[in-house]
Amino acid sequence: MNPRARATSTVAISAMRATAVLLLALLVWAIVYLVVNGWGELTRPGFYTKAPNIGGPGSGAGPQLFNTAYILVLSMAMTIPVGLGAGIYFAEYAGTGRITNLARRATETLATLPSIVVGLFGFSLFIDATHSHPSRLAASLSLVVINLPYAVRVSEDAIRGLPSSLREGSLALGATRWQTVVRTLLPAALPSLITGIILVAGRTFGEAAAILFTGSAGAITENSNFSLDPFQKGDTLAVDLYVFRTQAEPSAVPDARQYADGVAALLVVLVLGFNLGARFLGRSLVRRLQALPS
Repeated sequence: MNPRARATSTVAISAMRATAVLLLALLVWAIVYLVVNGWGELTRPGFYTKAPNIGGPGSGAGPQLFNTAYILVLSMAMTIPVGLGAGIYFAEYAGTGRITNLARRATETLATLPSIVVGLFGFSLFIDATHSHPSRLAASLSLVVINLPYAVRVSEDAIRGLPSSLREGSLALGATRWQTVVRTLLPAALPSLITGIILVAGRTFGEAAAILFTGSAGAITENSNFSLDPFQKGDTLAVDLYVFRTQAEPSAVPDARQYADGVAALLVVLVLGFNLGARFLGRSLVRRLQALPS
């Protein structure tokens, strides 16, 4: 390598390392800042059990914490199978063609829609068209519309990016195409798939606009409703944070800012815990699958 190329390589590597360090520092700073500001609420027992009160102090986030987990599980239970199945189809069976390319373009276009537009669409389709009312099921279905394009793309890229030798070796040993997908490709692509699931779930944690229209009709859940009925109204922590930061009157709710800081800190802690937990479970699952005979 000549000196000029070596110098260019050194500068590029240094710039990438500096960018990585900067991003890590920003992440740590954001987490520390939010947790410090919300520490008073995080250490208050009633914060996790009581319901919020837009007309007075001392609110809790119990129903919102429950609804966040409920809507996350319900929406991911619908998103993952459909997204994974579509990704497998596009990567292994669809090939290239006018219809396939049109479907891919439609998926990419759907991924660019603003969440507030999806919320209005979800309200029209899942509530108005069915003569229903805002509910956790309608909110979950709207989140499926938001998250499905990302799940499809991540699944397709994870499977398509695997070495062709995996497919060829499995087929050469007499496995069918479907057996190759299930027993060889999916276990090999599992780390990338888990990363995609984490990214999709992160959007669910932070989504507010779509749930405002389809889950709570712009109002927060002010009663301790921990029912598993999907047709019950329900807002999430992100919606609760938005309402208290934009609609709470300081004269009526003097601790609205402290409460909102606590909700923001709780959201960050939940996302971080989910991220770490999903990666730990994913690694354990990968080790078990790789230890199983094909």
